[in-house]
Amino acid sequence: MLQDIRDKSQGIVVKIIVGFIVVTFALFGVDALVQSFNSNDKVAEVDGTDITRTQMLQGAETQRRQLISMMGGNVNPALLQENVLQSRAINELIQRALLSNQATALDLGVSDEQVNAYLLQAGQFQTDGKFDQTKYLSFINSLGYTPLAFKNRIKEDILIQQTRNAIAGSEFVLPYQVNSIAQLQTQERSYDYVEFSLADEAENTNISDAELKAYYDAHQSDFKTPEEVKVDYVVIKSSDFNNKVKVTDAELQDAYKAFTAGAAKEERDASHILIDTSSRTEAEAKARLAEVKAKLAAGAKFADLAKQYSDDIGSKNSGGELGYIAKGSMLKPFEDTLFSMKQGDVASVETKFGFHLIKLNAISEAKVPSFADKKAELEKSLIASKTRDALLGAHEDITDLAYASDQLDALAKEYGVKVQTSDYFSRQGGSDALTSNPAVINAAFGDTVLKDDQNSDLIEVNDDEVVVIHLKDHKEEAVQSFADAKAAVTSKVVQEKAVASLKAKAEAAKTASSTKWKSVVSAKRGQDEVTSLVFTMPHPKDKPVVEVKTLTNGDLALIRLNKVAAGSEEATDSQKQAYESYLNQTEATMSTQAQQKLLEDNADIERTAL
Repeated sequence: MLQDIRDKSQGIVVKIIVGFIVVTFALFGVDALVQSFNSNDKVAEVDGTDITRTQMLQGAETQRRQLISMMGGNVNPALLQENVLQSRAINELIQRALLSNQATALDLGVSDEQVNAYLLQAGQFQTDGKFDQTKYLSFINSLGYTPLAFKNRIKEDILIQQTRNAIAGSEFVLPYQVNSIAQLQTQERSYDYVEFSLADEAENTNISDAELKAYYDAHQSDFKTPEEVKVDYVVIKSSDFNNKVKVTDAELQDAYKAFTAGAAKEERDASHILIDTSSRTEAEAKARLAEVKAKLAAGAKFADLAKQYSDDIGSKNSGGELGYIAKGSMLKPFEDTLFSMKQGDVASVETKFGFHLIKLNAISEAKVPSFADKKAELEKSLIASKTRDALLGAHEDITDLAYASDQLDALAKEYGVKVQTSDYFSRQGGSDALTSNPAVINAAFGDTVLKDDQNSDLIEVNDDEVVVIHLKDHKEEAVQSFADAKAAVTSKVVQEKAVASLKAKAEAAKTASSTKWKSVVSAKRGQDEVTSLVFTMPHPKDKPVVEVKTLTNGDLALIRLNKVAAGSEEATDSQKQAYESYLNQTEATMSTQAQQKLLEDNADIERTAL
């Protein structure tokens, strides 16, 4: 069927439709296009508020990018399945709609100025600390948003956060709660214990072939080879465009100017004495400054006067030393004065903090490399930037060629690269960078590649590398033969028999007179693994509490808890602050979840099948 679509995509009717799409994109963006076809295509409704398929797809794509960004190659491919992402996106959109409707009912609002301020300060849209319009537009376009639609999304984010902040801000912690946490944290426990080694038990466990075969026959579903694929692929890198870009002398000169503008300039080592005007009148401050100047003129040392008179608690104890200062790092009046001084000079200036008496200790002039020295590095950087832009500009052509071709040969020929073949890998990924990439795994097991035998969409590996894959071979999930599975079966059976044997020994040791107990007195919470398990046991009443616990390495610990000593309510200020912060955050989270549940229970929510 897909091939029929490809063959017919050259027809005049399709060209007219494509022309309509292009014009719609150009004039109104993707939102208008999708709405023109799917204006009533909703996937859920919350109290009369529609959630559209477009919103769901955008939400799913955002989640996919977030997962890959946070977890990289460690993300579980199952989390990137379309149905999983879309289901999570719908759930999130429903929660957003509930909060948005509540905010509207409370007459809360967000101004355009607030939205703009948020976007200008967002680090992901900045380059060298400044808002980057290109980066911003690239990001929102990749998610299928128009600028207006994305701003509306951010406005809604800020709006619904207001209600959450209000709930979190209303929480408070009482002193007795902090004291209770302090008591629990300082509680001490005395106990006896015996450890049983699983490794030793397993080494002495004998298994017959008959036991192994019986276990295999009863648990064949546990011994399967996973579904696997092998793919052909082409990797197109920014470096493949090296021979297609040129760097002019004018561009090199501009790059050098930008470099020198941002390069380290002259720095000045300064000390100062601050006379604060917030706690005294201007006249008092001037009189204090005059007193300092007089003592300095009489031969007093600047550092000694700084320790005595300066109101700058950050520098007074070091003699007013501020270290080396570059232009742009201090208040303008202070900076202008400092950079007009000669080495050894002392001058005064007023800023919003008060009066400063400045001493210029030393001048360090930075050496800026010459254009000739910097040229090769600048050229390399410009070429890398241009080839990266060239690759980005080629994305659409690569996508079109991949779609129009049944194999990868045309792509390889067009961009002068080779078709390569991967090893087999499962839905959990392979052992190399390509087959462990979540986006590649998701594409390899997606319908387009796996079922329709077509090329994948373009997959961005990073800013300098994209890949397109095609199915080479597919192996279905299958049960291993007994011979192939024997090693794994042996491991499981030995483990199970050893654990069962250890548990029996531990139970018998509870009452045996020959049990060799080790005693621990007044153990503190978290001091070791066994003690951590002890703190999960109930308090003993008339007699010790005896339980068998499992350690992280599989060993068993027979524990006899004899005594629990109450902790003290005494705690340092920093500890109390930490306890209070923990309780506050916990209560705020619980209240927010309870509020969300209440909104959901009282709302009229309808979902449609995907």
